[in-house]
Amino acid sequence: MQIQHFDPIMEMPYYYPCNLPLVHEVLKRQGSKSTLSLLANSRLYGLPACSSLGLVKQYFNKLDYEDAVWLEKGKREIASFEEGVTEIRERISAGELFLATGTSYYLPYCEDYLNPNYISKLVEPDSRRYLVDHWLAVYGMQDEQMYIYDPVPSRYAGPLSSQAFGDFWRGNKSIPELATAKRKEELHIYCTVDIEAEAKLSPSAFKDALQRTLATLAYEFLAGQEIQKDGRVYYFGNAVTLQLLKRLHLGAANGATDISAISTFLFDMRWSRYFFRDLLSDMGTILGSPYDAYSAEFNAIVGEWEQAHKMMQGRWAAENAAERIRMVSSVVEQLGLREHRLYEAMWAEHRNIGLFGKKRAEQDGISSAQREKLEKIVLESCLDLNRYHNGSIPVELGLQAPLYGRNGNLDSLGLVSLLAAVEQSIQEELGIGLALSEIASAGLPDSPYRTVGRFIDYLIDRMPEAG
Repeated sequence: MQIQHFDPIMEMPYYYPCNLPLVHEVLKRQGSKSTLSLLANSRLYGLPACSSLGLVKQYFNKLDYEDAVWLEKGKREIASFEEGVTEIRERISAGELFLATGTSYYLPYCEDYLNPNYISKLVEPDSRRYLVDHWLAVYGMQDEQMYIYDPVPSRYAGPLSSQAFGDFWRGNKSIPELATAKRKEELHIYCTVDIEAEAKLSPSAFKDALQRTLATLAYEFLAGQEIQKDGRVYYFGNAVTLQLLKRLHLGAANGATDISAISTFLFDMRWSRYFFRDLLSDMGTILGSPYDAYSAEFNAIVGEWEQAHKMMQGRWAAENAAERIRMVSSVVEQLGLREHRLYEAMWAEHRNIGLFGKKRAEQDGISSAQREKLEKIVLESCLDLNRYHNGSIPVELGLQAPLYGRNGNLDSLGLVSLLAAVEQSIQEELGIGLALSEIASAGLPDSPYRTVGRFIDYLIDRMPEAG
């Protein structure tokens, strides 16, 4: 028994994680149009991000966006292998893929198969590897075999014995030696993952999703946010380039000879650009102009980032560290400006498209209804400013609409006018007095007013209920 007409994608770039091709195939079977680049970039894989610890990786969850395009409904552990086989049979009979998580250590076609290095590299004291369960899909079963789809990294689709599948499905949690791994996500036994489209994408809705994804990435890149969470600072977009330049300038000033950390940072920065390059390439193919031009320009930029990394390689780099750092610093400054200009052009083209939605969390003493009232007050005040004072706030972007400072649409006089209007409306509609005008007269810092969402958070912090 196998799913009919199952012809999955097998060739894909090496940097895609194992879950995305599976999600892609699930959405296709649900009747939703999909591409790997859209799935990855809807989770902001194409946005450069790093932490104050120097780790360059994807930190989508730190930006509090709602899941767009596809939803991971949750992971479920099934009570036993026998119950799991029953569910697999039911899903396949319904023409659905069954997604399972487990350990590549027990997959015979995989390089990790019974490989002691798989364990040792995860448990050694200074290991920076992160232990996660591997995903694959079951698309058929017959006698004592499962038919599985496992494209990353093995590019495998075909039979696997039920015994081997059971060993895989018990997961990394079942391997005692891995209990001491310090860096790991929550592990599971006999686990399945439920995926569905956030909204079924027709061809026209798919094109809209591509544009909204690009708009969100361009906005976040230019915003260059620095977010403090969990005792760390997380940097996004252009702020990551600035962090690299800071390291380069400090290295040049101090005569640093250890190039390895800077070289690693440069090397890791390429991953996000590969994903964003794929998005622009797909958009150029599907939508044509101006995306084909964006794609060509960004592809050239990626090539220059790779050349900058190569400048940090080789024995000469170590022997002439300070000089090499100064050279790379000059190249990165110019390259960063070129990249920033491209993002500005893309944002100018997409600023009215709309961004991904933000998650709403209740803050101290403020209900969701009260927050909605504040959002309504601020957005209506922005509309009034546009109508009667020649403002140009892109209200259609909602909470992500820029107000003041970098990428903002208001000068200091416009912001003072907005604060006065919001103060009056809060007094009239909520009966609460906030001295926003006094704040404005004392000076106008950038950060609380950068976007509508930040401004509302700032208002909530000042509300009597929050005190």
